[in-house]
Amino acid sequence: MWKKLVGIIGILLLITIICYQFTFLQSRKKSYENQKNIETANETATASETVTVGMGPDIVTKSTKIIIESYDVSGRLIERKEEPATTELLGNNRLDMLVYANQYRELSPDEEREGLERMVLESFSPETVTLVKYYGEPQEEQGYFIGIKDNVVIVYLQDRSQVYEYTNIEVWMLPKDIQMQLIDGIYVENEQELFDFLQTYSS
Repeated sequence: MWKKLVGIIGILLLITIICYQFTFLQSRKKSYENQKNIETANETATASETVTVGMGPDIVTKSTKIIIESYDVSGRLIERKEEPATTELLGNNRLDMLVYANQYRELSPDEEREGLERMVLESFSPETVTLVKYYGEPQEEQGYFIGIKDNVVIVYLQDRSQVYEYTNIEVWMLPKDIQMQLIDGIYVENEQELFDFLQTYSS
């Protein structure tokens, strides 16, 4: 009788322990899931706040002020001007503006002749972009000699030691007085005069 009673009590105790462990594990699992949900919600809220504060990517807009500063070879500020963003700059981000500044000299031969050595992006924001130009000594304008070789008009650099351009203008096509001048060579002071001459006699 006693053995049977002890056995029943033991079974009930075992069932109670198992139920307690099961309930404890379920409680821990639920607590872990709740904690994870809270962390996920916090991360989402933080990301949302970041997007709200940044208001998207920083780009040049119509309201962006473009400030251009120019410095001479001694480092003295020679000009500072403020202008609205041009069409080619609208929509540019910081990287686009870095590329623009880096390529500016190659795309501006007139300023290169004036001594422009480089342009750099000093600062960038959607409100203000500052570009800085650094100038050295202006390039001296180079002249050219137009002469004859193998009955065809040819252009030499100023010192006549190097051919600058071969043309398809044959001597017989030119007026007699021009032919005579070409024997000694016709000097032109710059590319514009050279272009005008070739344009006149190549047609």
